[in-house]
Amino acid sequence: MGKPISARVEIEAGRPGLTLNGQRVAPLLYGLTDSPGARWSWEEVPARNLALFASSGLRLFQADLWFEQMIGSDDRLDITLARRQVAGVLAACPDAAVMLRLHVNAPQWWLDQHPDECVGYADTEPEPEHPWSLQRPLAQDAGHPRRASFSSRAWLEWAGQHLRSFCTDLAATREGGAVFGLQIANGVYGEWHQFGFLHHDPDHGPAATAAFRAWLQTRYTSEEKLALAWAQPGLKWAAITPPDSAARETADCGILRDPRRQRQVIDYFYFLHGQLADTILALAETVKESWPRPIITAAFFGYFHSMFGRLAAGGHLALDRVLASPHLDCLCAPQSYVPTARAPGGTGHARGLIDPVRRAGKLWLDEMDQPTTVSGCPWDKTFVNTAVDDVAVQIRNILQPVTRGGGVWWYDFGPTAGTPEAVRYGLIGWWDDPRLQADAARLHALVSARTNGPLARPADVLVVHDPWSFAHTVGRRIPPAGAKFGTTPELQGDLVSPIAIDALVEGLHQSGLIHEEALLSELPLLELAPFRLVIFATTPVLDTTQLDCIRSRLGQDDRHIVFTGFTGWSDGERAEAGCAETTTGFPQRLHWANPATLVFSVNGTKETRNLSGAGELPSFGETGVEVIGRWQDGVAAAVRRNEPGVTWWAFTVAPSKPALLREIGRSAGCHIVNEADETTLLGAGLLVVHTLSGGTRTLRPPGGPDIVADLPPRSSVVFDSVTGERLHG
Repeated sequence: MGKPISARVEIEAGRPGLTLNGQRVAPLLYGLTDSPGARWSWEEVPARNLALFASSGLRLFQADLWFEQMIGSDDRLDITLARRQVAGVLAACPDAAVMLRLHVNAPQWWLDQHPDECVGYADTEPEPEHPWSLQRPLAQDAGHPRRASFSSRAWLEWAGQHLRSFCTDLAATREGGAVFGLQIANGVYGEWHQFGFLHHDPDHGPAATAAFRAWLQTRYTSEEKLALAWAQPGLKWAAITPPDSAARETADCGILRDPRRQRQVIDYFYFLHGQLADTILALAETVKESWPRPIITAAFFGYFHSMFGRLAAGGHLALDRVLASPHLDCLCAPQSYVPTARAPGGTGHARGLIDPVRRAGKLWLDEMDQPTTVSGCPWDKTFVNTAVDDVAVQIRNILQPVTRGGGVWWYDFGPTAGTPEAVRYGLIGWWDDPRLQADAARLHALVSARTNGPLARPADVLVVHDPWSFAHTVGRRIPPAGAKFGTTPELQGDLVSPIAIDALVEGLHQSGLIHEEALLSELPLLELAPFRLVIFATTPVLDTTQLDCIRSRLGQDDRHIVFTGFTGWSDGERAEAGCAETTTGFPQRLHWANPATLVFSVNGTKETRNLSGAGELPSFGETGVEVIGRWQDGVAAAVRRNEPGVTWWAFTVAPSKPALLREIGRSAGCHIVNEADETTLLGAGLLVVHTLSGGTRTLRPPGGPDIVADLPPRSSVVFDSVTGERLHG
């Protein structure tokens, strides 16, 4: 083994990249499961899969470890297991570089000693653990488990102390020399979601209550100011508790909380997400300070797409705070769990907002955990795929983040369960197949060849999101009955997630337009010249400074600006139609449509949507505008207005049909790469088309030649976007 690894994320050719000992490497990894039977690198099945991916060219690997596997009830840390885990990877690939996913959860014995440091739930009591056999430590995370609160100072000090020792001790060993990164994990499945957030309302425990009171004292400085802000005369610090479930699920204006009546709930979610971000950053800083060489710090964070309508309860609203910190280098998330996104013909897009992460100089890594015909799907016995689909989906999923300047890892759930041919093979990795491995090798070579080049992603559509807005919108708990792992549950009264986030992003990926995503907080400094079309997707709260930015920076250069849903219905102090009219210039009111069916029409292309049970949604006045959409009862549901230098659009809900989005983009003068409704990716010198139907296409990448190609059905085909050369598929 050579000298110990020094790892950095560095900006080169306009995008962040991973460098090991000064050499830039393709950010493609293979990761082992955390489950019994395949989690230890030295055992038969994991060792085989590590070696398979090494033979395909990969040198970056990931493996899990838990504090509770290394710290006994005597509270002493023993890193023997960590050394053995890394050594097993090195046995399969002697020149490997290893990222350890280190779960910093408190063990059950620690929770026994510190009951007041545990998560509390507003609607239920923690469920007891029943450890038996070789359980996964995270098995009960999504229920209502007993876990240490992220607000617990005692837990954070305990975790920080052991993390410091872990780094110091492991870095001094031979195995530590092969470690290039630590992915710090906690929360549901290690992904920094509040425990139990899908079906319950965390965190209501003593630690969170005390921390919330302290946060409020800093924010308001006096009980009198707090009482005035919350409209609760005589309120005392000692009487403050986190909001109950009824308060969290109450909307005042459509889907919005009115700050005049719901400031307590809004404040609580700002506290909860700020506390979460600060906790992650504190642990990342500990790693940076304790590891004697440069090391990559990573965490599951930045989830936004496919969050099941529970962004406030368990998402990551404080993305801007994390992106501003120097302590966390790499943000990670699985790819979307929306069934249409994962299926053949779907988009395979990330759950996070990759573009703001890249602009902040941090590396994004997708977790690709999609089953194959080799493995079947352990949690879905109805799963059906073909070998052809396996290859097409693998190409799509691996290159999806690469074309946006990120990376990805194959996460092998497969050995946790029997395979379709269990009698022949027993346990087997999800990609233990000659065709898939040959394809993995081609993908690795393809990405490696472009690691040092520019991103060259000429997007002219900008989609603006504000994660913090979900402190102001209501998304109700998902009933546990009928919900199961690996499926998308039915949402309860949340129109934002399925339409303005999930449906919109899928539609854009299949429209032939090339889009980027931005945080609302980025707009004042973002280079706007490339963008012909700007879509405000999840921005219900806009203050006067932000409005001035929209008018002065965006409302010019013949740009088209699209407002969707409840954009601007709140200024942070109130929520009402008057705010929206000031923001958009379109008279609006709440409309209870019955039947709740609407039709949009642009350039003769229509989109029809049924929103039964949606409740009250915006509608528009018709004076001085062109009506381009109506509710079935005739009320305007979408309008457009032309002004010198800018065209304004407003939709009661975000449009999502690829063909309609394409026509909106065409009206704005946007470049259209592909006229077919199929996933089209562009970036890093690559043009990728993922298609179900196949057929002859004329593809028009900006700056490159027109490409006329015959695409096979159920395929992903890769071209060089500069030369037009067909590279794969």
